[in-house]
Amino acid sequence: MVIIAGDAVDTDREDGRLWWAQNGAKRTRLSLYTTQGVHIDRVYLPVYVARNAAPVWTSDERNREASVYLRLSEKERIYAIWLNSHCGFGVVPKDAVLWEASSVGGPKNSESKIAVLKPPCYIEEFTYKFATPSSWYAITLDGAVRRLGTRSNIVALALRGDKDAERLAELKGWLSELTKQLEVQDEL
Repeated sequence: MVIIAGDAVDTDREDGRLWWAQNGAKRTRLSLYTTQGVHIDRVYLPVYVARNAAPVWTSDERNREASVYLRLSEKERIYAIWLNSHCGFGVVPKDAVLWEASSVGGPKNSESKIAVLKPPCYIEEFTYKFATPSSWYAITLDGAVRRLGTRSNIVALALRGDKDAERLAELKGWLSELTKQLEVQDEL
């Protein structure tokens, strides 16, 4: 099963191209394709599921192309594909990234990006010029995609016992930072 999230995809195209992005004519073209027989269901916008499928990725540096193809597969493994055609994203932990490619160009931090991931992992979607806090998403072991919000929301969720938020806050060191801040304030 493949979870597709981050950007909306076009499941009605006859050529099989679900998504593409390119930041300028001389930048890398990123694409997501589906092969014959792979059926994609929209769970909610922008999260989709391709059952009985697996991703295959290719990259052609000379022609500046990077693509992921969804093909039929009987394997029971869960993959995630994250798409972003705005300002890019980061993944925690780093070893959850199986493959990634980006198209960087334009003003400030304009970046389109595609990544094939192995859950569980967390996605940090960046904002233009980093003007507002990043939004975080969790992709769980069972393939669920959940918006956790900004760092302050995640810390609050973690303190209330939310397991996804707790794990992310631990990985990022946010709870230990908060504990140190509280200790310093107590001493004053």
